[in-house]
Amino acid sequence: MLNKGFTMIEATIATFILTVGTLGAFALIQIIIGFTSEVSSRLQAVYLAQEGVENIRNIRDSNWLAQAAWDQGISTGDWVIIDKFQRKITITKPQADKLVVSVQVSWPSRGGTTQVAAETELYDWK
Repeated sequence: MLNKGFTMIEATIATFILTVGTLGAFALIQIIIGFTSEVSSRLQAVYLAQEGVENIRNIRDSNWLAQAAWDQGISTGDWVIIDKFQRKITITKPQADKLVVSVQVSWPSRGGTTQVAAETELYDWK
């Protein structure tokens, strides 16, 4: 005579396999969500660094249009808090016609503090 149903051992093994598979899927989803959040924060920080450089470039260009000194109003700033991010713009003037603009953006993340930086050189073209 053939048994047409599951035995208790088969049912237990099937339940175990389904449970392990489901828990593995949930763990993978949690890891993906964490990475997505980290990548999103990094992208926003890069945009904030780029915005800092563009702000200084805009001041230089506005000075040219106003026929003022090209570096008037450009100075090193303190840390500025933007949401969870902190941004600092540092200006150095190695030559009379050259500015080096460095922007640092930092934010808290799971492993501590993460930071991105951007740097460019601006010149007096006149």
